[in-house]
Amino acid sequence: MRGRRITDKRMQGSGKRSMSLGKVSIIVPVYNTEKYLQRCLSSIQNQSYKNIEIICIDDGSTDGSGEILDKLAAVDDRLVVIHQENMGVAKARNVGLQAATGDYIGFVDSDDYICKGMYHEMIGKLETENADIVTCGFYFDDGMRRWRAENLGDVPKSVVPIRDFLPYIYERDKYRGVAGYMWTRLFRRELIFDEKNKLRVSCPHLHTGEDIVFVAKVNMLAKTILYIDKPLYCYFQRDDSIGHTNQRQLEELAWVNAYEIIIRDYSEAGIEQGVINLIKRMHVYRCGKILEIALQNKDQEKITLLRKKIRENLQVYRETNLKHLERVRWIEGLLHENGTEQ
Repeated sequence: MRGRRITDKRMQGSGKRSMSLGKVSIIVPVYNTEKYLQRCLSSIQNQSYKNIEIICIDDGSTDGSGEILDKLAAVDDRLVVIHQENMGVAKARNVGLQAATGDYIGFVDSDDYICKGMYHEMIGKLETENADIVTCGFYFDDGMRRWRAENLGDVPKSVVPIRDFLPYIYERDKYRGVAGYMWTRLFRRELIFDEKNKLRVSCPHLHTGEDIVFVAKVNMLAKTILYIDKPLYCYFQRDDSIGHTNQRQLEELAWVNAYEIIIRDYSEAGIEQGVINLIKRMHVYRCGKILEIALQNKDQEKITLLRKKIRENLQVYRETNLKHLERVRWIEGLLHENGTEQ
């Protein structure tokens, strides 16, 4: 049997699975990344851990991405290729989840790549340490150089309760190498699917930031997590990626909405206030970055809205940046920069 090619606008659940094989489902949403796709998929195909399926969702690509996927699937039966109309990365990931048959679930973005032993190390930790989630460090790669996302403080190396680990995820300036991205994580299937093989968690339909919401929702279902203090994932920085399109960020406020969802969900779940305040700090930061775009575009409606959101958590932002007063001056300056609403 060769790789499966599926052309369908609707994917249903994938049926039974075997828990004894320890299979990893790696979900790769693809949209117009033909320049990087071969590198990405080769890094997954060449993993030292071989019991994997690679679920690639071609989300209506208009370049050669779809053809690359089909050629690779023709010679590697671990590849599952799903072609669909363009519906956005969140829906693409959800389609991939519905097709996943593995005992463990991982994610890779199609312009990124991973180290050869990534899943071997991660699944080894999951199986031997009995954690619900394992996460690892990562590299940044701008095409010219590669550098590690560094932590400025010690992170626990053993299995810990998930709620004890949340500060390491959300105190980004101190623990940059932890972060809340789905692509540095491997999840046990039962966190995401119920006993009837239906999704318990899916990506919200946001343009960007859907991954951090997904991770936050899984965090509320998990009991334990283990951190591997080693960069195993390579996050490629490119200015033309979805996350860098300023106009769309301004139109949709996706990052702002993502943090608001997390704040709401964590508050309802009784997560410790110190953690929620760290997320509110990130929310104000995102509001500030998009407010800069709104000011450049003289978008008065967004200027007014974003300033209102900033003021709601301004005191928290001040209190959580006592060692970074330049950040406070920056955000307060944006509240008074040119724009008729002050």
